[in-house]
Order: sequence, then structure tokens, then C-alpha cells
Amino acid sequence: MANIEPGSWLFDLIEVYNELGGEAPYEKVYPLAQEKRQKAGASWTKQSPATIRRTVEDNAESSKNYRGRAVFYSVNGHGKGVWGLLPDYRKEAYPVDMRSPAYAAGIEGILQEQHYLRRSRDPKLVEQRKVIDDYTCQTCGFRLQWERDKYLIEVHHLSPLGNLHDVTVTSTEDLICLCPTCHRIAHTR
Repeated sequence: MANIEPGSWLFDLIEVYNELGGEAPYEKVYPLAQEKRQKAGASWTKQSPATIRRTVEDNAESSKNYRGRAVFYSVNGHGKGVWGLLPDYRKEAYPVDMRSPAYAAGIEGILQEQHYLRRSRDPKLVEQRKVIDDYTCQTCGFRLQWERDKYLIEVHHLSPLGNLHDVTVTSTEDLICLCPTCHRIAHTR
């Protein structure tokens, strides 16, 4: 639970949900959260159940109130009061129940921020290679035109860009047209 302050509502709720097997209705969360917080000397007031609901929903992307981090998901749909922990926050002692309704359908669409560097290609050079090879796979001969001037063809670097350590001058002789299948095979070698 990196970057989650111990003793915070979010930290405590992750532990409570783990104790409850990873998913539970609020009615089961309240008493466990109260016991946990009171044992730790933290406050518990009449507003604590509302704080729990706000904390869970602030940290669930499926909630209209989402504004935190993706920690929880709605098990039976928003407004039903049953929430679960996303796999990244579950303890190993409580494996994800693949029979859970949320996992039977699959959880997708969670926004994840990613940063990466990608080597650029010269689009003019790529287009020149496609014309030279007549938009045809040079391995299997596949050629598919689906609209005027639109073909299903990819251009493969004989010396992969990922192997380069610096900016390199490339010519059309360093490229070859491949269909998507042959291109994938070329990258699995």
C-alpha cells in the first residue's frame, strides 16, 4: 500500500476489506472499521459511516464521486452498497474469487497513467517502402486493399528500432513490407 498513509481512512478500509475477503456491503464494513479505529485510538463519530462511504466512493473509478486513486470497484453496480478491492490492494491471503460477478464479466476501462519513450519513425520513408513493395507482404504475398489508396500492410525494420542506441540514418533498403501476421512472427524470433 505504497503512498497510502497508515492510520488514514483509506489505509484502514483497505485492511478491513481484506479481512472481509476483498468485498463486502457497507453494513459489514462499519463494525470492523469502528473496532479497528477505536483499537488504534482513532476517532469514531456519528459521521464515520458517511466518511467510510465517501472514502470508498472517492477511490472507486465506477463512482460518480471518483477523485482519488483506483482502489475499489462496485461489485453489483453503483448504488448497491457492495464494494470490492481491486487486485492490487488485496493481500495474498485472500486470492481474487474468479467466481465473483465483477470478475465473471471482467473489470476493464480503469485509467492508468503511463509514461514511456518511443523511437520515432520517418513516415515518408515508410510510405516509400510500401510503394516499392506495391503494398504486398514480401514473405507470403498477402495484399489487401479495402478502400481506394488504403491497404492492410505494415513496414518492418530489418534492424529493429529497439536495438538502436542512438539516432540512425535509415534507408528504404533497411525496411520490408509485411502483412500483420508475418510482422508479428518476425517480432517473435
